[in-house]
Amino acid sequence: MGRERSDSRPRSRDRSRDRSRSRSRSHSAQGGRPKKPDDYGVETIKITDDDAAFILGKGGKTKEKVARVSEAEIELFERDLVLEIRGSKLQRRRAKKYAEGVMAQRTGPVSITEDYDDGDLTMLHVPQEAVGFVTGRAGNFLRTIEERTGPVNV
Repeated sequence: MGRERSDSRPRSRDRSRDRSRSRSRSHSAQGGRPKKPDDYGVETIKITDDDAAFILGKGGKTKEKVARVSEAEIELFERDLVLEIRGSKLQRRRAKKYAEGVMAQRTGPVSITEDYDDGDLTMLHVPQEAVGFVTGRAGNFLRTIEERTGPVNV
């Protein structure tokens, strides 16, 4: 008897739960998640331990940036040294291209040619004497540009 509740209180609480659940169900039934493209797929890239650390970046920021600008889903399996890329064919191609560009920076300068551009790049020539100014101290100016404009600057 000590555990019984008044009739009005449980009904009110139960109704709010029911409404919450039904809203949740109808939302997902209407497609709460974005529809996957017809050419949705998964690609994997085998990478080295050094590349895994480089592609992950400080606090995972580099991996997140590549995923954001390519609009692909990227998962790094550090134990297996595998980079998994999910998305449309174009999203996967861009994510792979960006990830490979980031990893290539680890070993030296990266050259980007016309065939690298599939409508997603703007290339600027920066004179050698201005490179330090454009990148800024420890790359901070370049990161500021990225934050304001959204691109990945290689």
